[in-house]
Amino acid sequence: MSAPALRAAMLDLHRAILAAERATLERIHGRLGGAEFLQIAADDPKLAWLAPLSELVVALNDAEAGAEEAEDLEALIERARRLVAPPDPGTPFGRRYLSLLQRSPEVVVAHRTATQALGPAPGA
Repeated sequence: MSAPALRAAMLDLHRAILAAERATLERIHGRLGGAEFLQIAADDPKLAWLAPLSELVVALNDAEAGAEEAEDLEALIERARRLVAPPDPGTPFGRRYLSLLQRSPEVVVAHRTATQALGPAPGA
């Protein structure tokens, strides 16, 4: 597996989650502009649960760009696998992510793509 392929899959998953969260917020608060939603996504504690995935995408960007401080690909694959394959219901990310998987077909499709990009777990 390549860093670009994993990055693309995780970025698509991140986008699907953000779209689902935006739809939820808009049902409650009405239509949000792009900049307004970006501000909410960056600052609202209600979306802080998404930080582990956001940080993983940034780390994958660094790896793809060949940054000196980048984690090696195997470490990034393991991080991604621990995050989503399967999600840990004992963590804030895992709880919210599992809930979204029950409500959003788009997140389910992105999850499937991401887990396929990860390949089988070692020893599986």
